[in-house]
Amino acid sequence: MGKLVLVRHGESELNKENIFFGHLDPKLTEKGQGQALRTKEILSSIEYKEIYSSPLKRAAETAEIINIKNYDLNLVEELKELNFGVLEGLTYEEILEKHPEDAVEWKENWQSYDYKTGESVQQLQERCVSFVESLDLSGGNIVAVCHWGVINCILSYYFSGELNGYWKFAPNYAGIIVIEFTDGYPILKGINIGDVDGII
Repeated sequence: MGKLVLVRHGESELNKENIFFGHLDPKLTEKGQGQALRTKEILSSIEYKEIYSSPLKRAAETAEIINIKNYDLNLVEELKELNFGVLEGLTYEEILEKHPEDAVEWKENWQSYDYKTGESVQQLQERCVSFVESLDLSGGNIVAVCHWGVINCILSYYFSGELNGYWKFAPNYAGIIVIEFTDGYPILKGINIGDVDGII
């Protein structure tokens, strides 16, 4: 049985800013490109049959860098980061000033709050878990390059129950997370892996 290899994108131009963004589409920074290159080295010894990515630039650029097999890159909407809707591109202070009611609702109901014109974390989890469930891992490993929220939704669903563990994982920029499914049972083989020997 193959493994699902999740890779978070490298640092982007907006990750350095103290703002909320998901569907805004910045490129990788020079540092982010370097992070992806290190991940490429770590993954250079593994076999994989397919590579998927969020279509957002920071993920797609990371995927292009680490795609050592030069396979066709499958860009899928299900791997996009959370859509923050009207809060996209705002600092927390700006949210408190411009959308105070939303700030309260978001804190009290963070799982189901839909960010007005965006989506809720529950909806994010539904779409990214649906993507994982659609994969055929019987013939080898699959790489998927995505985002913090997507990775944490997947990890929380399989290892903590729905969204109970959403805030309990910390994937690094260009970090590697490996999940093995044995007879349909998920096993977390590693997170933020620096050496894949014996893991993949």
